[in-house]
Amino acid sequence: MLLTSTVIMATFNGSKYIHDQLQSIFNQSILPTRVIIRDDKSSDDTAEIVNQFIDGNNLRASWDFKVNQKRKGWRENFISMLRKTETDVVFYSDQDDIWQENKVEATLTAFEAEEEMEVLVSDYVIIPKEQNLLVVRQLEETPVSSQLYKVDLTLTNLAVYRPGCGMALRKSIIDSTIEIFRRVKVDFNAVAQTHDQAAWLAAVARGTLYHLHQPLFIRRIHPDSTWQTEKKQHKDHLYGDSLSFVVYLKAVEKFFAGNQSYPYFLQRNFQEEIKNKIRSFSVDELS
Repeated sequence: MLLTSTVIMATFNGSKYIHDQLQSIFNQSILPTRVIIRDDKSSDDTAEIVNQFIDGNNLRASWDFKVNQKRKGWRENFISMLRKTETDVVFYSDQDDIWQENKVEATLTAFEAEEEMEVLVSDYVIIPKEQNLLVVRQLEETPVSSQLYKVDLTLTNLAVYRPGCGMALRKSIIDSTIEIFRRVKVDFNAVAQTHDQAAWLAAVARGTLYHLHQPLFIRRIHPDSTWQTEKKQHKDHLYGDSLSFVVYLKAVEKFFAGNQSYPYFLQRNFQEEIKNKIRSFSVDELS
């Protein structure tokens, strides 16, 4: 039997691109069972566009759209929606991308083929092609089958290198994702924890993170996005794979210390490798 799925999308002042993304989800070769969209009190006409799209395509039975009573911020918005999901698989979705028509189908097929898989990330096409805002990094991984790889538990792979907009979660990892979101307070850039970093960390620590070498969506990169704006405001934290990453590792070490819920992580004796990395930085640097 085909797995059921939910798409969760956080919107905020996304009127410029939101229709294209909604249309691409509606055009899927296999439709998601449910779509949940929460708007974070946009000041533009995002909510009107979403409502018109849902009503125009008679989607009220399966698409759930509301405007938050109070602004939550995109992190809490995603986590709030994640709590509401009941299907086998959950897709994170940005408001300004375009999904390939086979995104849902290819993802669900992969989940059906690999029962231990709990998080799957895919590749993507970037527009505009000529941009200097994003570097797509190579993962340390092991081939499983054609185009499908298991992401290895390594120091490098503790950082999320495929974004939430290319991520799908099996329901079995939702509780762990929310727990990590709450307890590991920073992401690998040493800024506030995110919904996608939390899911990534939970899965790689459980040995259940997989990577599909297939571009399943078009990702828009623009300098005025919410994330790019936040990065500009926290330039002092963004040191790439150095001090900010070690601040993150300290939070990871604290969470996983003796945590029997993650036997894969503990069996690999991975904490010693984390400690060695932290020790390579001076006390002054980490203060």
